[in-house]
Amino acid sequence: MNSNAEPRYKKRLPCELRLGERRYAGIVLNVSRRGLFVQTSAAPQKRETVEVWLSKRGETDQSALATEVMWQRRVPPQLRAVAEGGLGLQIRYAPESYYAILVAAAR
Repeated sequence: MNSNAEPRYKKRLPCELRLGERRYAGIVLNVSRRGLFVQTSAAPQKRETVEVWLSKRGETDQSALATEVMWQRRVPPQLRAVAEGGLGLQIRYAPESYYAILVAAAR
């Protein structure tokens, strides 16, 4: 394991990804202080900026994270019924509400 790696916590949260004017649905599968993995059909390029809008279940307030694509998990069309692609995103900016989510996930 990479000694610089942040602890990751499993957390399923609905989200919306915004790439310019384009919008995509997603599910956050895990979080850390510096990044997150989002299951989505969006396919931005590496290093592309992505806004991630999170909302806790049952709440209307949303948190917007500024992120950068670090890696992608691509799944061939014939396997999408059993596996979903996704994005490894590095956080460039996160509001305090994101860190509250992280603290709750660590418990």
